[in-house]
Amino acid sequence: MTRIKICGLTNAEDIRLCVAAGVQALGFVTEYPIPVPWNLDRQKARNLMGRVPPFVSRVIVVGDDPRIVVELAEFLKPHVVQLHGNEPVSVTKNIVRTLKTLGTQVIKALRFSVETGKCSSVCEDPLDAARQIVDTGVDALVLDSFSEARPAGTGQSMDWTIARNIRESVGLPVILAGGLNSGNVGQAVANVHPYGVDVISGVENPVGKKDPDKVRAFIKAASAVEQ
Repeated sequence: MTRIKICGLTNAEDIRLCVAAGVQALGFVTEYPIPVPWNLDRQKARNLMGRVPPFVSRVIVVGDDPRIVVELAEFLKPHVVQLHGNEPVSVTKNIVRTLKTLGTQVIKALRFSVETGKCSSVCEDPLDAARQIVDTGVDALVLDSFSEARPAGTGQSMDWTIARNIRESVGLPVILAGGLNSGNVGQAVANVHPYGVDVISGVENPVGKKDPDKVRAFIKAASAVEQ
């Protein structure tokens, strides 16, 4: 079964919608260092995360400053921290070590430029970059696209062949993100066979508001593929 995470939750109504539709995880972008439409301060994030019922994972999406990352993990007590910035390998390793003492799992985004197709951090070679991140002790990888205008939620896909090669080469769960929607997620799952998929802008209308029809169609399409 492909796990489904819907990210960028900003209100209680959308939480109820996504839970009723059957997602396994919800993402809350919290005090992200670059302006994005889904950013929450830590108090609002805590209020919203308190509305997530049992058996649905709470994920905070954060980036860059390790001190703030740890502060947010201590304050919000998520199941998972998703590092979605340009954290160097050494910084990622230290964050992972600290968060493990809190009983918090860590997933790290490996992002690919929609302009050049190259990795945004670590090194340009995708497989080498993935292996370096795996060596930090993270629990999973998120493969995503980014642009100069937006670090995530670009609405544009990364190269699925690269994603499949990474998934076949590392021993950790791989979560596919970047430009997914109900029209292409089935093909993405069939091609890559990821552990999970992660969507934000592909289930919204307008930006920042989840669309019920898009949410349900995405989940149906992602769940329909035999793995």
